[in-house]
Amino acid sequence: MRADVARGRLLRTQAAGGLLFGKDGAVTVFSVVVLSALLLFVSVLIDYARIAMLNKMTEDAARSGVRSVLSAYDESLYGRYGLFGRGGTDGDRILEHVTASNLERAEETGSVEEAFRLVNPSLEEAHVNASETLGHHDVFRRQVLEEMKYKAPVDFTLELAGKFVPIATAAKEAAVTVNLLEKLNKLYEERQKKLDRVLGLQLAAAQALQDSGIDRLIPYKVSELVQGGDDTAAGLAADYPEYAEWVLEDEALAERGLPRVNTEKIKEYRDRAHGLLNELKPAGTKVMNKHTKLQGEALTALEEAERLNEQMRTVHAQAEQSGATEGFDKAEGKQVTGQKQADIPASNKSDMEEIRAMGQEVILPAGWFQEYRTELSEQAAAYASLDMEIGGFGSNLAYGLDHPDPDSRLIQEGALNLRTAYDQYDRQYIRQGSKLDDRKSKLTDNAVSEELKRQREQIGEMWKQTRGFLHALTAIPQSEEHTRAFQEVQALYKDNLAFNEAVDEAEQSIEEPADADAAAEASYSLLDQMFGGIGDMLDKARDSVYFSEYAAGRFTYFAPQNLKAAVQNGDLTELTHGVALANQELEYIVYGFHDPVANLAAAYGELFAVRYAIRTMEGLSACKATGHPLLILSCSMLYGLEKTGEDMAAFAERGAAPLSKYAAFDVTYLEYLRLFLLLHGADGATKLARMSALIEHNTGAKLTAVPASVTAEVTAAADLWFIPGAIRLLGSMGLLQGRIDGGRYETTRTVGYSY
Repeated sequence: MRADVARGRLLRTQAAGGLLFGKDGAVTVFSVVVLSALLLFVSVLIDYARIAMLNKMTEDAARSGVRSVLSAYDESLYGRYGLFGRGGTDGDRILEHVTASNLERAEETGSVEEAFRLVNPSLEEAHVNASETLGHHDVFRRQVLEEMKYKAPVDFTLELAGKFVPIATAAKEAAVTVNLLEKLNKLYEERQKKLDRVLGLQLAAAQALQDSGIDRLIPYKVSELVQGGDDTAAGLAADYPEYAEWVLEDEALAERGLPRVNTEKIKEYRDRAHGLLNELKPAGTKVMNKHTKLQGEALTALEEAERLNEQMRTVHAQAEQSGATEGFDKAEGKQVTGQKQADIPASNKSDMEEIRAMGQEVILPAGWFQEYRTELSEQAAAYASLDMEIGGFGSNLAYGLDHPDPDSRLIQEGALNLRTAYDQYDRQYIRQGSKLDDRKSKLTDNAVSEELKRQREQIGEMWKQTRGFLHALTAIPQSEEHTRAFQEVQALYKDNLAFNEAVDEAEQSIEEPADADAAAEASYSLLDQMFGGIGDMLDKARDSVYFSEYAAGRFTYFAPQNLKAAVQNGDLTELTHGVALANQELEYIVYGFHDPVANLAAAYGELFAVRYAIRTMEGLSACKATGHPLLILSCSMLYGLEKTGEDMAAFAERGAAPLSKYAAFDVTYLEYLRLFLLLHGADGATKLARMSALIEHNTGAKLTAVPASVTAEVTAAADLWFIPGAIRLLGSMGLLQGRIDGGRYETTRTVGYSY
């Protein structure tokens, strides 16, 4: 069995050997064809692998080269502003040197033979293209955020939020209270003007009667009454019986054909009577017309006063729902690491609530206006009664002239009624102690009015004094050098906006409040926005905070001590030299005025407003004892102005002032500026353009030409070992990433990198 198996194996071996090594020519040609195809495949595969290796080597060399290019940055930009931008050695030279070192084979020192490399590439071309510049806002924003992402939140939280958050609740209560009292005060003053107009119209109506001369034609005063013989109603009434007898006597004589004897006396009496009628009736009609007109105007003014009173009632009812505390709400109750402690009295909130409740005292009850309407109607009725008596007397006198009757008492009674009607009107609306005097006392609380007047005068005077230093800023002589610097920055600013295709926000002056009342309301609005910014920061409103902190750390600000001489004695010499752009870069970023003093005036104006709001908050509790809501308001404003003046002096002296009497730690001018920058939005297009303009002005660099991102384009080549035509065929099929040039393969790699 084993012998048969061995024999079979031998036969199979002999058959195979005959096939490969037989002497038949057809078999040999077949073997050559198969081996040639195999050799072609292997050679193409080897070159393809070398091509892939060349692509990888070129890409790696380009990456190393582009990183080396970015390692040459502008040291002045980074050192001063924390910004990376290409600078130093030419980028193409760096790229060419680094990529060549990575690609080309270096000869071993002292070695005769070169080391074998599967691919021996050569650098054909290398150059750098700038793809992004620092002038782009997106690039600038990215670098600032990277610079500040660790430092800014800690600085802001510990240094600012920790100081202001503790007084958020007290500031909110004060804001609600001041806003309520200010609104009530405005409406109160408008209402009182309307009511004063009503009273003025009543007095004008009474004065119209007093000036008409009717009292002289009656007359109504006892001392002026006569027993006849004059041209008054009383005189004619006294003489009428005698007149009637004269007429009857002459008529009797005429009937008997005798001459009349009383003609002259009759004519004289009739002339006197007609003269009185011609004067009394028109005068009465004129007064009546004026009285009616004035009464209509008075009713209209009273309705307007009632409408204002109802607005006061609505404002008071909705005080707690005021939408002016959203910013305070964001910061209220936040817990901040490193938070300062504020010694705010526990009764502060209840004090504010009690003061707001006092506001009800200046709101008149609805029945008050109905009572006043009745009073207007009564005055109109009183004159209407007098006018009726004037008409009745005139009619009786005219009838009596034509129908003489010595026994008639109509004229005497008419004159008496006329005098009585006038006396009643005079007693109620003209004499001292009249109803109008009583109404005037009801409209005005003399004690409160006098105290309000005194405080208002003090507030007006102190307002001028405490705002005087800001007016000193606007009076600073502006040198040509300072103005030129701002003009240069303005041009750079506009170029940057145009480069980023951003819209320039029109510069608007910070409007100065007309008086302390307007300032109080505006100050609390500003304070609310400021606390809103603090709350947003604590709720992770990242970008604006980072940029405000970046600007505060990298740009100069105007030291408040420069104001010392101007505040103390009005000396502007130091200020004239100190308002250079180099001393107020941060103020320029915040407000954006291209003027040596406008930005400073805006900054210190807002500083004044914040201090005024905080100090007025303190004044509310201190002035609660005055007992009248409007006195509390004016007293607290007076307190606020006085303390704000002290604060501004403290800033000029040492650059800081206590936050509040409840929080005795200092807050510096720079810290307020940081808050103002946060308030106005530090990461807007115009703010970024201002920062860029200042950087360009200070360094001479053109940020729109400073690359912050580059692309490197590297071309390398290597010889092909085998069949270029076959490789070219692969290239035409889209299987290669380069091109065949003769017996060489070239590839180009583009790599981008940024800071």
